[in-house]
Amino acid sequence: MIDLLSYNFTIKKAGKKLTIKKYDKLNTYNFTIKSIRPVTKGKSDKMKENFLKSLARARQNVFDIISCNVNNIPDYFGNKQMPKFITLTFKDNVTDSKFANLEFTNFNKRLSYYLYGEKKNVLKYICIPEFQKRGAIHYHVLYFNLPYIEFENLGHVWGNGFVFVESVKDNIEDYAKYVAKYMNKENSKGEENFDIYLSKGMLNQKRYFTSRGLKRPIVYKLLVEHETYEMIVAYLKDFNIDNYTYENEFIGKVEQLDYEIIDRDVLKTLFETIKELVKDLLKTYNRPIKLKRSDFYPTNEVSPWQI
Repeated sequence: MIDLLSYNFTIKKAGKKLTIKKYDKLNTYNFTIKSIRPVTKGKSDKMKENFLKSLARARQNVFDIISCNVNNIPDYFGNKQMPKFITLTFKDNVTDSKFANLEFTNFNKRLSYYLYGEKKNVLKYICIPEFQKRGAIHYHVLYFNLPYIEFENLGHVWGNGFVFVESVKDNIEDYAKYVAKYMNKENSKGEENFDIYLSKGMLNQKRYFTSRGLKRPIVYKLLVEHETYEMIVAYLKDFNIDNYTYENEFIGKVEQLDYEIIDRDVLKTLFETIKELVKDLLKTYNRPIKLKRSDFYPTNEVSPWQI
């Protein structure tokens, strides 16, 4: 029996990375139960544990966003640019995150104007702010389409302090790991990030932010028969790079399979199959439900095999 409110299978495409998860337990989809007792944000008995879990989720999101966008976004004139990793610091001990974020936003506008004469930001990036106990804020930024600019000119456009341009190998994993290292239990000075975020009252704030218009992973969540799952796994066996299993009390046992696929024909066949499964679900259970078609059938981008 197929239940539209549950799923036991997910497939995610981020760049050339493909991840399949098969769950032993059914996961409830798009359904929540309100807590009986009110819970104040950030006041849980397990604050540190929750903080570290959210940090791990944020790291995975960063990995996915980088995989989708590295070497995939042209500059303002349509030219391909190598990604560039830049650290921005303040010469003064700036501790106000709202002020610092505004300075960062204005910097990207100034840089866009310097490069292209555009008054709005046309640069694509992902940024991880780093906080220190003394209060200082740094920005670690991976630009996806920033053209070459003289180091001195870059520092002049920033105008707030030191600028560091760091080299990263031409490998998506290297970019992702380099950025994500600033999203660990400790900052670059070895200070506990949890203590810093707690003292600033920022436990519930996002650990990263991005420019508009970045590509995002495509994710399908479905309830499939075991035979269908085995068919998909068999079709992708030549592209498998890693398998592992994990388990917890909430979602049970999960089998995860990772793939690396650049063959568009393979991806096209796979996602056409997935979309047919979605159509069958919607056709079989064509009745009023609270779920939107878009929840199961992403339409926000071009075909998955063209990304």
